[in-house]
Amino acid sequence: MSFNPISIATNVAHTAINGANGAAKDMTAAWSSAVNTAKGNHPPAHQAAPTKAPASKPQGPSGPTSCAPSSATPAPVTPGTPDYYQQRYNDFVARNPCAKPPDYYLEYGQKYCDRFLSLTGRDLSPAGLAWRDRTLLALQQAIENKRASDPEGFAELERDPEAFRKFAFETHPAAYVNSGLYDLPAQDILVIALTPDINDVLSHEGIRQTLITLGKLKPGDVPDILRSTGQEYLSDNGLLAFTPLGPGMEIGTQLERMWDRVTEQSWMPSWVPWVVAPLPTLDNALPDFDLPWPFPKDIPLVPFL
Repeated sequence: MSFNPISIATNVAHTAINGANGAAKDMTAAWSSAVNTAKGNHPPAHQAAPTKAPASKPQGPSGPTSCAPSSATPAPVTPGTPDYYQQRYNDFVARNPCAKPPDYYLEYGQKYCDRFLSLTGRDLSPAGLAWRDRTLLALQQAIENKRASDPEGFAELERDPEAFRKFAFETHPAAYVNSGLYDLPAQDILVIALTPDINDVLSHEGIRQTLITLGKLKPGDVPDILRSTGQEYLSDNGLLAFTPLGPGMEIGTQLERMWDRVTEQSWMPSWVPWVVAPLPTLDNALPDFDLPWPFPKDIPLVPFL
C-alpha cells in the first residue's frame, strides 16, 4: 500500500471543515431557540420546550388594586330630598367599593327620614309637620356643608363609621331647636320623642343629644309651648274643649297618637297593633275621617272619627 501524503492532508482538511460546519449549525440552532423563547414563540417540535414560570391569577373585584379608594371627591347631593341618605350611601360605595359605609346613612338617617315623613296631620299639628320638614332639611344641609367645606376631609371622615356617626349626632340638637322645636305644642313634642326606636334614644349618642337639646330650652320658650299646647287642644276637640268631656277626649287622642308611635318601633312585633287595637274598639284598625271645626278633630275609641 502506497503512502500518499497529499491524500491524507486532503482527508484531514475535509474532516475539520465538516466538524466546523456542525458546530456552527448547533450554535445557530441554540441562538434561534433563545430568540424564539424571548419572543414567546413555541420552539420547533424537535427542541425541548423551556420550562415556564406559573402565571399569577388576575386580581378580581376584591383584589387590592380594585379596592383602593377612588381619588374622586364626594359628589354633592341635594338636601331636603326623601332619599338623601340613600344617595350619600350610594356615592360612598361607588368611591370605596370594599370599605364599610357609615352605618349612619341607612341605619339612622334614612330610617328616620322615612319614618318621620310617614307622619300625617293626625299625628302632628300643621306646625309640627312644618318643623319636621325644616329639621330634615337642616340635618341634611349640615352634612352637605361639611362635604363642601373640605371634600377630602369629608371623604376620610366617611371611611371611619364611628367618627362619622359622632359628627352627625352632634348636628342634631341645633337642627331640632333652630327649626322651632320649642315653638311646638306638647302634643307634638311627645309624638316626636316617641318616633325613634327606644334603643336609639337610650344609646350613648341618643342620651347625649337629648341632654344637649334640653339644655337649649330657655325660660322664654315655656310660654310659647303652653300657648301652642292650648291651641292644639282647641283644634283637637272643637267646642267640646269647653265642656267636661274636653280633657278626657284630649287624653284619649294623645294616647292614640303615642300608641301609634310605639307600635312602629323596630322591636315591636308587627301583629301587636292588630291584636291590641280591637280589644276595646276597631278604631285603630279602620280609616279615620277628620271632622271640620268646631267639631272635634278626632273622637277617641270611635271608629271612623
